[in-house]
Amino acid sequence: MSDQSLQTRLAAIGADGFVSADEVLFMRRTVFSDGVVSPEELDALFDLGDRAQDGDAEWFQFFAEAAADFYLREEEPQGYLTPDEFQSLKARVTRNGFANPLELALMVKLMETAEMTPPEMSAFVGEQFKNHILGKEDGPVVSKQDAVLLRRYLFAAGGDGNVAITRREAELLFDINDATENARNNPAWTELFVQGVINHLMAHLGYKAPSREEAFRRNAWAKDQSVNVGGFFKRMVSGGVGAVIDAYSQKPVQSEHNATRERDAAIAADVTENEADWLAARIGRDGAFDVNERRLLERMRDLEKELPEGLKALLERAA
Repeated sequence: MSDQSLQTRLAAIGADGFVSADEVLFMRRTVFSDGVVSPEELDALFDLGDRAQDGDAEWFQFFAEAAADFYLREEEPQGYLTPDEFQSLKARVTRNGFANPLELALMVKLMETAEMTPPEMSAFVGEQFKNHILGKEDGPVVSKQDAVLLRRYLFAAGGDGNVAITRREAELLFDINDATENARNNPAWTELFVQGVINHLMAHLGYKAPSREEAFRRNAWAKDQSVNVGGFFKRMVSGGVGAVIDAYSQKPVQSEHNATRERDAAIAADVTENEADWLAARIGRDGAFDVNERRLLERMRDLEKELPEGLKALLERAA
């Protein structure tokens, strides 16, 4: 399609700042009917995204799919986001300051589907999430859409720690929580914050999480877009360290399970000292515990017997 024809067809879409499902269907059938996104079409798509950052769910899905297809098919080997492509993408999404929701969804889609992304991409996307939430016109707040997208980002295949939440990602959760402490956040945020930090701590108890693909196969929560991921973490925290081993390893043979429990518990005592110091310094560092931090501490009480002294002291202080 010629540049003039493309611009003419897209000019009438999103004029009111909203792209409907019907308009997405129109674009799929006409503007992008060949299924291949050209550089000119990508430019037009981002221009449309600038003027229409809101829309039906189909608009967010279409934008992410179309743009991700361009970046992952543009050059060989397909499926890899090269450093040069990442720099091009980074320039696009920061041209107006920071990424808008459409662009955040695109970057998460790339992290979920690419065979490999540049190492610096995960940190960049995390910063864009923080800028987006803290920079809202009516003040920092986490919507349900934000929580769903954040969850996908944290567990994306191209993320820092695959299924396990890294220190940098846990810090991001705390930064957002601190900034939105008094906001009317969607309830999904509280659950994501608590589960994310618990996941980070458990990953440093000496247990190796399964691959993302294996976790998706085993756990229905990873496929559920409602952010109801409590089942996996409930198994981890409801029965102490033994339950953590069960949740991560799923070993069917009881004798093998018992043989590894003592060894892994010994590893945990050493590994978590650093995590205890970090959490003790991070949580409630403004002198008080907010609602979400108290919810986190309540969840941690299920693990109190297996926690290092630093974390036990933190629980006592919050009591």
